[in-house]
Amino acid sequence: MHKMTTFTWAILLFLGSNVINPDARKANKSYENGDYESAKTWFYSALDQDPNNAEILFNLGNTLTKLGEIEEAIKVFMQAKSYTDDDLLKALADYNIGTVLAENEQWKPAMKHLRASLQKLPLDSEGQFNYEYALMKASEEEDNNEKNQDQNENQEPPPKPSVYAKAIKEQADTLVNKSLYNSALNLMQEALEVDETVRYYDSFISRIGAVNQIEQAEN
Repeated sequence: MHKMTTFTWAILLFLGSNVINPDARKANKSYENGDYESAKTWFYSALDQDPNNAEILFNLGNTLTKLGEIEEAIKVFMQAKSYTDDDLLKALADYNIGTVLAENEQWKPAMKHLRASLQKLPLDSEGQFNYEYALMKASEEEDNNEKNQDQNENQEPPPKPSVYAKAIKEQADTLVNKSLYNSALNLMQEALEVDETVRYYDSFISRIGAVNQIEQAEN
């Protein structure tokens, strides 16, 4: 796979100066020292005590990224977004999701999250450049896909899910477990618009869509 050589994607760190959780402090220190395995252990320990702490989740996402655990990192960044009302933290989480996806050349979903970050941080010139780069690469990718679409249509099984698709599916499973079928359906459909490998979960999408229709009819 061809990798970029002239463009750098930054992973932002948000340590916070008023961390009370002692295990989070130890995790932050380990991260700063480059000991990511220890940081991961301490962050998970901190989350056992404070499972909805968005800042701890965000820092864990950075740590998992450093360890190459991309699918889990994306999932954790999404959890961080869901547990905070802080627009800055949400923007940074979207930026990092977009960064991770861009590093893996998943341009369409990368573009989506970088755009979401820019909507909250419109003066971020680096974010603007990153978004425009992802947009360009996504456009190139779409052109290539259209050229091959006719000959491949209905001849191949759904592609294996990307790390992004897997992370989205886990988020949707969580929503389904809370009986939030409409939210789960919207999440999967939005992801499908930017990542065709979400088609791997077509049967799941159809199932929750059917349940959602029944619930709406009953209400």
